[in-house]
Amino acid sequence: MLSRKIKQFIILGVISLIISLCGGCDQPSIRESQQNLFDNFIIELFVEEVQSDTLSLNYTIAHPEKYGIVHTEATLGEYTINYMKEQLMTSEMHLNELKQFDYNELTADQQLIYDILMNYLESELELGKYLYYIDSLKPTTGLQAQLPILLAEYNFYEKGDIDRYLDLLVCVKDYFEDVGEFEREKSKRGLFMTDAVVDRIIEQCEAFIENPDENLLIEYFDEKINHFEGLSDSEKKEYREENRKRVLSYIIPAYEGLIEVLSELKGTGTNEAGLYYYPEGQAYYECLFRIKTGSDKSMKNIANMLETAIGDGIFSLTKQTLSNPMIFEKFESFTSFPLTDPVEIIEDLKKEILDDFPEPIDVNYEIKYVHESLSDYLSPALYLIPAIDNYTENNIYINGNDLETLSRIYTTVAHEGYPGHLYQNVYFRSKEPAPIRSLLTFTGYDEGWATYVEFYSYQLSGIDEDLANLLVSNNEIVLLMYARADIGIHYEGWDKTKALSYIGQLVGDEDIALKIYDTLLEEPAIYLPYAVGYLEIMELRNMAMKAKGDDFDIKEFHKFLLDIGPAQFFVIKDRMESWLNSDNLVQNNASD
Repeated sequence: MLSRKIKQFIILGVISLIISLCGGCDQPSIRESQQNLFDNFIIELFVEEVQSDTLSLNYTIAHPEKYGIVHTEATLGEYTINYMKEQLMTSEMHLNELKQFDYNELTADQQLIYDILMNYLESELELGKYLYYIDSLKPTTGLQAQLPILLAEYNFYEKGDIDRYLDLLVCVKDYFEDVGEFEREKSKRGLFMTDAVVDRIIEQCEAFIENPDENLLIEYFDEKINHFEGLSDSEKKEYREENRKRVLSYIIPAYEGLIEVLSELKGTGTNEAGLYYYPEGQAYYECLFRIKTGSDKSMKNIANMLETAIGDGIFSLTKQTLSNPMIFEKFESFTSFPLTDPVEIIEDLKKEILDDFPEPIDVNYEIKYVHESLSDYLSPALYLIPAIDNYTENNIYINGNDLETLSRIYTTVAHEGYPGHLYQNVYFRSKEPAPIRSLLTFTGYDEGWATYVEFYSYQLSGIDEDLANLLVSNNEIVLLMYARADIGIHYEGWDKTKALSYIGQLVGDEDIALKIYDTLLEEPAIYLPYAVGYLEIMELRNMAMKAKGDDFDIKEFHKFLLDIGPAQFFVIKDRMESWLNSDNLVQNNASD
């Protein structure tokens, strides 16, 4: 799924909260006071943070005035080490403020937010020990790759948003200069990227700016302005000309400057292997793992968990082929799902999921296709998370509209649409959760859920049931193998020979094994949210199935996960244990 944030950290800041409870108050007053103070605390956290940069504000709230937010000068924030350290100090202060609340006096929903925030801030502060290890530039998920889409989809709710957008374009050049200086400092410390990654990012930047006059930020803007109601023809023309001028004067030079910095620093990387071989690389990777997955399991336990799941998958695959000798031929000849049009797929899935998932919320969505200048570098598809007060409007991007891509797009659309990202986000937003939760990123939950339902969708796609099971088993093994190799390379210190040997045993092709190795090397932990998140959800499901036995209801399990919303898995597990215990208690009482 695609991040709304440019900055590496979500740093929370509020006006200092002074909690003073006068002695002699009765218990209900103390409880009410604590709960009111906590609500004020998390609202102020939200308001302060959402104003930290203009892009975040636009993507988070359609109507900021409802929160008392007044638009200020457009900004992308800063990307400097001093700014990061200041923000970390502020975060530590807010963590201490959070700890002052009496947990037992909070409501159940407030306790959930408390637990989520506590662990979230602690993880971010731990990661803050390794600031120079952070990579804002990555071939697939880096700033330079995602910013064009984020700018292209900047929401024009009112005329003022157009003006703020144009001012935001001016900020990109300065922000990229900050990033360039940060990369220079990383180089001095021996933490700069490999030449291969430099080449990939430079190629990507060059592709984006190859035809400046036809840049996607000009094309998309022109289309949006032409359809924006309330502007005269002369105003539309003026806006188009001003946008074109700023793209050519600020966006293109920003990417040219980044190319220049990367070219200058090429050759200064000191490590051609995994993070393990940096001085604090192993510790950094473990912090990265915690934030990316939301799991509190040890690295050893996760590695064992992945190996066991891979072994189970291989056993299942073998069993399926032995029980149905013809299935492998079906697998080899499989070229397309029955449905290939993304809109038809979404409408089909909305009906197919009704038996096993809560009924979808009725919203609007639009299928768009990735601009050709970005198509070689972005993911196969992506979903843009809508504003919390505008969740009825949704966009899904598909990377490629050729027949070959669309022939296999069914399960990808399930991942991004129904019952994946779009469905999960809309469902949760319809419950009107505390706004602060929209700013906390839990990639493990998000991608774990989307991966889980993507595999689930094979049985809904209309293909042969045995073939669907085989495809799931095969794809599951591949994904889990990626994650296991990632841990081996970056945490256990596997060298290239060992990594290629491990990957090659499973894929059986040296060229493919090398391509997978290069991907894992250039973007550490990229597959962990998908694989570990999926296994954590399967563990929760198995836990519920064991506890409920014949009374297990898959729809109720899905509803439980969706109602909790994005969070760390150990926080979810605590709530699931309470949910199961309370449910069992109700059943026992009913039996009596």
